[in-house]
Amino acid sequence: INSSTTNGTLLTGETFASFTPPTSTVGALYYFVQLSFATGGCPTITSDPAKIEVVALPAIIAQPEPLRSICVGGEVPAYSVNYTGGRGTATYQWYSNTINSNSGGILISGATTASFTPPATAFTTVGDYYYYAVITLSGSGCGNITSNAARVEVVPDPVIATQPLVSQIQCQDTSPTSLSVTLSGGLGTASYQWYSNSANSTTGGNAIANATGTTYSPPTTTVGTTFYYVEVTQDKSGCKVSSNPASVQIVPKPTVSTQPVNSTVCLGGTTPALSLAYSGGTGTPTYQWFSNTNNSNSGGSAITTNGTASSYAPPTNVVGTTYYYVELTFSSGGCTLVKSNPAKIEVVEVILNEVVANRKNILCFGEATGTISVEGTGGTKQYTFTVTGTDYNGA
Repeated sequence: INSSTTNGTLLTGETFASFTPPTSTVGALYYFVQLSFATGGCPTITSDPAKIEVVALPAIIAQPEPLRSICVGGEVPAYSVNYTGGRGTATYQWYSNTINSNSGGILISGATTASFTPPATAFTTVGDYYYYAVITLSGSGCGNITSNAARVEVVPDPVIATQPLVSQIQCQDTSPTSLSVTLSGGLGTASYQWYSNSANSTTGGNAIANATGTTYSPPTTTVGTTFYYVEVTQDKSGCKVSSNPASVQIVPKPTVSTQPVNSTVCLGGTTPALSLAYSGGTGTPTYQWFSNTNNSNSGGSAITTNGTASSYAPPTNVVGTTYYYVELTFSSGGCTLVKSNPAKIEVVEVILNEVVANRKNILCFGEATGTISVEGTGGTKQYTFTVTGTDYNGA
């Protein structure tokens, strides 16, 4: 156990010119041999001690991570191994395998260090991939040691199971239909980020501040069309998906651009139909005409006969003044009710025809012209009169 050639332990039976030391026990021992001559009176001679050090076999003390799960197109960090024991210089070689085994794999060119990072293009297909390392030591008898096989599980990317509403048209400053998604597949905890875009695309959008939930309610303050989509990212590499873009069109609130027109008509006559034009809003409105005794577009009575068309012809069978207005109701887009101004329809008496007959006004030649007075009633003023007469040549 030391380098002295005295007080050594005799090795029974080891009386030959050569000796193979045992290597079953870790440690350092010194060996020497004594040569004795049976005749001639020669003295015994002793060799120098030879140190034989037996070290522990090499063993892996840091295995590559046994399982990593990613989505298609994902990446994994570097694998690494470490060992203890053995002797000499270590060389490394990494292998890939299609089965869960640390033998029979395919040598990976250039993967000759204690760590190895699979290439980013390795995981384009769903399935299991395996990697292991072989360490070779140059020391005598140390041989090779092999790590466990490390598994990379590649699963399909997540998918949007429920897409946001494809399109909607809303009136300005109304409450829209919220956009929402549900997720299926992938791995890990999901995070959400909504984007707005001027184009019908899921690239090039602008991230919307604080829009990080499964549901988003788009603003309706600005007229125009905006596209919205959400990116969903899970906390495992490669697990990412975008929804389809959703179109949200904001239109101006409906307004009456041409009001129904006032009219005066004789009893039993025909008045021009009341109608209006409007702008803004979305969808086809429903119409309801109202009559009112007051000059107001509220508090009137709904007209049940022919009162739900876009135009209305008021009756003229009763003398008097009536006010008419119409309400437009939009069934979609959150557009509010819109009313026309009241239109005044005045029904008046028919003009009474009065013939002035046998009213002679005889004048001498050169005298001033006399007058005949006629008064009309009913109808609408101003009146226009026609006077007919016959020249008089009598006595």
